[in-house]
Amino acid sequence: MRRRDCPVCGRSEPEVCYRQRFAVADDGSRISGYDVVTCAACGAVYADGIPSQEALDRYYAVASKYEYLDSGGRAPAAVDESHRAMVDSLLALVPDAATPIVDVGCGNGDVLGLLRRAGCKNLLGVDPAEHSARAARRLYEIEVVSGSVLSMPAIATGAGLVVLSAVLEHVREVGPALREVEGVLAGGGLVYVEVPDLERFSCERSMPFQQFSVEHINYFTSASLARAAAGAGLRLERSWPALRHTGATEEPVVCAVFRDDPTAAGLSEKDETGPVALRRYVAECDSRERPLRERLVELTSTGGQLIVWGAGTHMQHLLAQVPQAAAGIAAIVDANPRLHGVVVAGLAVTRPEDIAGREEPILVGSTAYEREIVAVARERYGLRNAFLSLETPEPIG
Repeated sequence: MRRRDCPVCGRSEPEVCYRQRFAVADDGSRISGYDVVTCAACGAVYADGIPSQEALDRYYAVASKYEYLDSGGRAPAAVDESHRAMVDSLLALVPDAATPIVDVGCGNGDVLGLLRRAGCKNLLGVDPAEHSARAARRLYEIEVVSGSVLSMPAIATGAGLVVLSAVLEHVREVGPALREVEGVLAGGGLVYVEVPDLERFSCERSMPFQQFSVEHINYFTSASLARAAAGAGLRLERSWPALRHTGATEEPVVCAVFRDDPTAAGLSEKDETGPVALRRYVAECDSRERPLRERLVELTSTGGQLIVWGAGTHMQHLLAQVPQAAAGIAAIVDANPRLHGVVVAGLAVTRPEDIAGREEPILVGSTAYEREIVAVARERYGLRNAFLSLETPEPIG
């Protein structure tokens, strides 16, 4: 793992606020832990002690969770609704249907597909994962080329609008990424950005510490985002708060529009809101997580064995907080094929069909999807085990 300079101002004055750890084997690309720090110079909040950008690129090429493999590549209804809300904002930014629009980190092309349906004719997707390109072509007949926010393809040059939705929170080198994007814009072109909103982290009701995930490594406020963009010659035109679905719960985000402007001045004022919001979020998450940790200890210390269903961020974090729980876990399963074989708490994650016939109770690791997971386990895989919850003593289903 490598230390890094502040992704917003470039200084190296980190102050550790929280140490995030995951009970996952470090294979050179997966993040097994990092420090959440504030920059003493500018107030930005970010993850320090993370893999190189090359390692992160390898991870996103083969293991990112934004593929929706179980549904043939189509996003869930709630995510699709959020995409539609974003597309409404994008359509208000383009003067006509011929404006070149480039969606960086486009995934399966859902947003581009909606833009095409709205009449936009000059669309391009950029994504590092070849399976995303295949899905976009199959689902929407959209052209997607290999590349990333740090390596923009030449074909993107002359863009009137570049879309960076759920991108900058994942990138180790924010400044170079924004300069790369600025370099493909047509004169006066626009960049639309959406990132999770640090100032409102404590308002969301997802699982504790979910924002400190294996994928999110930058935590922006509207002020720190504007400062980072100004350093790349992008002037903030306006920003506003919104809510977006990336899964079962809504996530607070900052939406912002920037214009290509070589005269954009760097912002010198220190962001005082980020560190305050960070401390508030950590305190609230610790309070909410305490009963989950106690419940996990209770379930795994009775002398019996159980199976854990779910090997994602939350369970990796929870098992790192309660390492003694591993002694009471016989197996860890997950329906996501990208997780199969990954070693979590000393156990290789296996497929649901591999536990057919076993009788141990199954602990559902995701509190947000408990009933959905039980339904899939029973209907798709024919499992008749007892299902346990992290939140309540009553069995599920």
